[in-house]
Amino acid sequence: MTSNQKYYVNKSDTITVRCLACNKSRSFSVAGLKGKSRNLKVQCPCTNTFAIDIEFRRSYRKDVHIAGGYRKRDEVEDVERSCVVRNISVGGLGIKIEHDTTIQVDDELIVTFKLDDRHQRRIDTAVKVRHVDPEKRFGGEFVDPDDPSRDEVLTFYL
Repeated sequence: MTSNQKYYVNKSDTITVRCLACNKSRSFSVAGLKGKSRNLKVQCPCTNTFAIDIEFRRSYRKDVHIAGGYRKRDEVEDVERSCVVRNISVGGLGIKIEHDTTIQVDDELIVTFKLDDRHQRRIDTAVKVRHVDPEKRFGGEFVDPDDPSRDEVLTFYL
């Protein structure tokens, strides 16, 4: 069984799909699909039909499992609690917390961890919580979207 092709939506809400059978590409708008199913079946003019997954994220997100720590932005550094960084992109990250917490959407956190590459660079960054699920998984967007030192490290890491 083959996996679906994955396409990231560009700034103009379009994707360019390539047929693996004939290698022809075509672009089309997916603006009307925001908030709806992100799995589609596409039929190429060559009659090949295939499934695609559409990702509305602005950037690639890498799945990871990295031990780290976090604290609310207004707390002192010595109250850092443990977490696991589950995924990371140039725009934000996802963490999992094992203990009870009062974190809510719009809270700002300071998250620290070392990347799991050969350089093991430390990331110490502010994140604004954008979503929370019942299993204590939190998704956050970097508060300072233009941190050159973090962006350079993450660009090479991702």
